[in-house]
Order: sequence, then structure tokens, then C-alpha cells
Amino acid sequence: MQCVYCMPSNNTKWLEQDNLLSYEQITRLAKIFVSLGIEKIKITGGEPTVRGNVENLIKSLSSIEGLRSISMTTNGILLKDKIKILKESGLESLNISLDTFKPDRFKSMSGIDGFYKVMDAIDTAIYENLPVKINTVIMRGWNDDEISQFVRFSRDTGCIVKFIEFMPLDGTGIWSEDLVVSKKKMIETINKDFNKLTPLYNDKSDPARLYTFEDEKGVIGFIPSITEPFCQNCDRVRITADGKLYSCLFDKSSNDLKGLLEDGKSDIDIIKCINKSVQEKPEGIIKIIKSHSLRPTLNVMHTIGG
Repeated sequence: MQCVYCMPSNNTKWLEQDNLLSYEQITRLAKIFVSLGIEKIKITGGEPTVRGNVENLIKSLSSIEGLRSISMTTNGILLKDKIKILKESGLESLNISLDTFKPDRFKSMSGIDGFYKVMDAIDTAIYENLPVKINTVIMRGWNDDEISQFVRFSRDTGCIVKFIEFMPLDGTGIWSEDLVVSKKKMIETINKDFNKLTPLYNDKSDPARLYTFEDEKGVIGFIPSITEPFCQNCDRVRITADGKLYSCLFDKSSNDLKGLLEDGKSDIDIIKCINKSVQEKPEGIIKIIKSHSLRPTLNVMHTIGG
């Protein structure tokens, strides 16, 4: 897939397999992070389901004492046949990317003809009682006319739908403020077609602001990174597929944890590197907005994980 808000349409530089963290290396790092207080791990990518036997990684992570939850973000294309074994291995929930209910539009936004595969995966996950959240990037003129349809989907299926403001992490260079549909505008649209949204209790560190309706059918989330940035409450860190540690999506610098592992460094050495990275966590997109420096491709999402 080459989604327009994430990945370059050409000239993609692919990582060599030798450059990727092994499952053993990921598990070792996960144990270190859990020892430091991390309680939730989300497996993302690129696309996690392209890795062979990804269920083995889930099984390894699920055995870590102190880890409260393991989830996965996926485009859903290769997911359907893996759902049962992923759940049996310890996966507790899925975030599935879906930006449209129109097959032709799906192809124009993602680069491939895969709409029905994603819908089959969602249906299978629901059937297997594996909780599903839908991640939807809303772009003006692309899919903002489907906001209410996604709300109906949440109300009909019970899946949480998270609307994400279009961020300048696009590999295509098309981002502009004109393409951003704000959380406020999305709520106005929803309130016109449904009963008024009611805020739910929100964990301040969770990027999504959650809402429901008076009848409590459906849960809608908003990730308003552009119009209501939440950097001051962010407590998340991210390790890329090749072992780079980022404390912010918009950080251009990283710490090479894979290099430390391969150099035979101790857990104490790795902990020092992690602590340094967290202490130097940048102000994030708030600083970029304040300095009027928003522009396309401030970072490229496909290289740092969906």
C-alpha cells in the first residue's frame, strides 16, 4: 500500500531484512521498557503482518510480567487469516486503518484494490470477539463526505472509530492546512446528522478524545494533532523496525537501540540511552505550529510506524 498521507508514491527506500530488529531483540527491548514502567505495547510498522510468524512475537511479548496490553495497528490486507492465531497468542485488540467505504476511493487513497479484504478482516475480528478500533485519516476533498457513514458504522458494529487530522508526515508532499478537517468541524458535521456527541472519560495521555451519544451506541474518537495538539500530555515512545528510538513523531533525531544490542551493551547501558531520549523529548508539533513552520513531509510516517 502507498497511502497518500503516509508513503511516497515512488522512490521508496526499502530496509534490508538484515537491518530489522529480530523478534528476540524486540522482546528484550520490551522487557527493558516494561521494567521502566511501560504498560502498553502496540505492534505497528510499516505493516506488521508482512513479517513471518508475527504471532510468535505476540506470544513472546504476552509472557512479559507487568505488561498490561498488547495491540496491533494494521492495514488489514493480510490480516483475516491471522486473526484467530493472533488472538490465541495474546493479542488483545486491533487498530485497522480504513479511510473510505468506497472501493474506487480506497484504491485512489491507498494505491491498491484492497477494500473488500480489509472489510473481511474487520468482520472476522468482530466474529472472533477481538476488539477493533478503526483509524480514519480525514482529508478535505478526499473522504470528508463520509464522516457520518463512519459514525453509523461505529453505532452498528460497536467498533470505536478514531478520526485523525491529516498531519504533515506524508511522503507525497501534498499536505496543506486546507486539507486538514478540524475536530471542531467533524463534530459539527456529526451533530447535524445524529444526536449530540457526549464526551467520555479520557485518559489525558491518550491522543484520542473519545465521545459517545445519549443512547450510548457507538464510540467516536478524535486525534486533533493539528488544531488541538496534545504534546504536553504525551507519554509515548516509538521504536522503528530498524531499532531507532523516537520520543516524538516529529523528531528528526533518534537513538540507535539496535546498535547497542549488536554491540553487546548491557541492559543498564540501554536504560541510560532510553532515559536520555525521554529527558530530551522535544516540544513536538506545538513548537512547529508556534513558529509557523508547518509544511509537508516534516517527517515520513511510513519510516517511523503507523
